[in-house]
Amino acid sequence: MLTLTVFLSGAVLMSLEMVGSRILAPTFGSSIYIWGSLIVVVMAALTLGYYLGGRIADRYPDLLVIGIILAGAGGFIGFLPFWTSHVNAICGRLEPRLGSLMAASAFFFLPSILLATVSPYAVKLAGRNLENLGNVAGRLSAISSTGSVIGTLVTSFFLIPLTGVRNIVHSLGLILLLLALLIIGRPAGRDTRSTPGLFWLRRGVGLVVLVLIVLLVVFWRSTAFRALFSQDGVIYERDTLYNHVKVTQYDSLRYLRFDNSMQSGIDLNDPLRMVFRYTSFLHLGVVVCPQPERVLFIGLGGGSAPMKFLHDYPSLKTVDAVEIDPEVVKVARTYFALPEDPRLRVVTQDGRLFIQQMSDKIARGERAPYDLVIIDAYSASTIPYHLTTLEFLQAVRQVLAPGGAVVSNIIGALAGPYSSLFRAMTRTFDAVFPQRYIFPVYGWDGVSDTAEQNIILIATTDPRYRSKTVWEEQAEELFARGMIEEEVPLFVRNLVDDPLVFQEAWLADVPLLTDDYAPVDTLKHPLL
Repeated sequence: MLTLTVFLSGAVLMSLEMVGSRILAPTFGSSIYIWGSLIVVVMAALTLGYYLGGRIADRYPDLLVIGIILAGAGGFIGFLPFWTSHVNAICGRLEPRLGSLMAASAFFFLPSILLATVSPYAVKLAGRNLENLGNVAGRLSAISSTGSVIGTLVTSFFLIPLTGVRNIVHSLGLILLLLALLIIGRPAGRDTRSTPGLFWLRRGVGLVVLVLIVLLVVFWRSTAFRALFSQDGVIYERDTLYNHVKVTQYDSLRYLRFDNSMQSGIDLNDPLRMVFRYTSFLHLGVVVCPQPERVLFIGLGGGSAPMKFLHDYPSLKTVDAVEIDPEVVKVARTYFALPEDPRLRVVTQDGRLFIQQMSDKIARGERAPYDLVIIDAYSASTIPYHLTTLEFLQAVRQVLAPGGAVVSNIIGALAGPYSSLFRAMTRTFDAVFPQRYIFPVYGWDGVSDTAEQNIILIATTDPRYRSKTVWEEQAEELFARGMIEEEVPLFVRNLVDDPLVFQEAWLADVPLLTDDYAPVDTLKHPLL
């Protein structure tokens, strides 16, 4: 029984920690602060739990106490999904670091303490004498670690994409409650059976645990049933290996959401209308490279941008769209009308890995380079740092044809306390490409305008600088000739030609992002 208890306690603890990131992500995104908060809370809880477990075990060396501890942990974990959203909403009003730390503490500190007490308690109960105590402690520690390994592996590789986070957490709580009931219901030793007070304590605790199990199952089933008939606009929802994916619909507008970030939208009455303004600004790349033949999208989302490019530019021979999450590809085809076009190739792969492999093929003459590379893999809360670095952009340049361009959608600010990330990314683009152009989607009023928004950064391999007048003339010509359907003449008016963005001082206090040093989360949320 001790072996099973130690194994399951380790498995549940690590499974809870792995799924904890998905509990926090809908409010706090997927930044490094999420994992930092989880690790800090769990490690602090383990420290306190090991200490308390040893103290309690010396004073009350009875398996019944482990049953009570497991019942407490199981009850807390089992009912956790019923109140996480409310606590997340409260903590979400705080600064991201403090908010995620407070939420992680509320959700995981207490159950982690309780589960940590199991190991020293088990060592106390299993140790017969000092001669074999080291062997007992080592064996039980190995069993606990084995449970932790299996819990981590099964949860992260299989359970999260197969079932919802709520189901996983409810199951973890139910496992602990059933284990507690098994321990409490086991026949006690001869001396224990002769103690009437302990007999009734077992009966009372067992009854409480049984009630908790029944309530958990009833509430779990009723919540799942209500979710099937939810009227809040959600038509699809699932946890994948990479995101909490949700599709919602209001009238004719359908939206795709990852965690706490809106990703894509479609108007079912007019699928080619760009619901989000920034996706129309992506067509500014065609002003640089008219009549493109090969375009690469890094990041698919709902696929509205690739679909629009395929419709608008008959010159296109190939559109490659790279998406790391296979479930997102299915959602794009099922809910967002991503076409089955022979010119469209959707690749399920990490964007950087694809770029590296394609660079090798282009160098060997096996594939033609791209006229445009469109990077739309960043969101307000999730920034894959390896897609921001100097090394990544150098690889991107290698897959571009002469005269090609990179079009990147970045959420940030041009000035003020929250401009560091965008300026650092601009500095990194400047280190790779001879020219870059900045188009704030909603315009920019100068240094006093510190609002965050979608900013389209276009970097070109052409060393010649295009003035705002040249951009306007080219956009007007292409639009008038019907070579671009989006209203690019209006968009080029947002080109930033403020002297500030051409001064060295604008980029002097931000780092060059490299694989060795790319503090994107800290730049996004400055410490001071």
